[in-house]
Amino acid sequence: MRPRRRTLRPAARLVLPALALLLSSGCDAGAADPARSPATPQAGPPTGPENRSLWTLIGDGGESLETLADDDPDVTAIRRTVVLHSGTVDDRSSTSVAGSVKSEFAFYGAAFRESLEAQDYGAKVTALFRDNKLVTRQQKVAWYRSTVYRDRRTAKAEMDTVFEFTAGDPGYLKKGGLAVGTPYTEHRTVSLAKQGGTWVITGIRRTPLERPAPQPAGQ
Repeated sequence: MRPRRRTLRPAARLVLPALALLLSSGCDAGAADPARSPATPQAGPPTGPENRSLWTLIGDGGESLETLADDDPDVTAIRRTVVLHSGTVDDRSSTSVAGSVKSEFAFYGAAFRESLEAQDYGAKVTALFRDNKLVTRQQKVAWYRSTVYRDRRTAKAEMDTVFEFTAGDPGYLKKGGLAVGTPYTEHRTVSLAKQGGTWVITGIRRTPLERPAPQPAGQ
């Protein structure tokens, strides 16, 4: 049975395509994505029975072969790469952004890195933070059903990252419909490949940023 997808009320969705392009790690357009398969199940909610792994070994057609333990060596390595990458791109400031971008690129495979360089991604994200005096801080991450292919050479990790702006130019934030101290959620589908024994990121798909829906009056 196809896992259900998380749904949000319309008021909870904040569409900021230009901002999302620069705040997160670019896009996977033009980058190789060896882990993609039309039959691969989509992400389900980051919930389920306690102590049940969200990691699955899948076949060439996307069929589930077995559940992988959380301490499986590849799962551990993939999760570490995604967590460290997420922390790098979600904790940034106008003073640290240049070094942060350099650290971010170290997580990428050559083809994805070259794709981002061709888009002048590093210079754009650095200018965005410096020109608008932005500071972002990660609050938490949540995992969804994630998959490793049977050859253990490619994988997809599904996760949410939640971050907030702790500072920024008031005019810029107002223009973008943003607010300091408000949690914004972005769902990421991270494609990875094992290259030389190391898991690297080969592509990233992102949803528009979301913020909590306003509470009904009286609650």
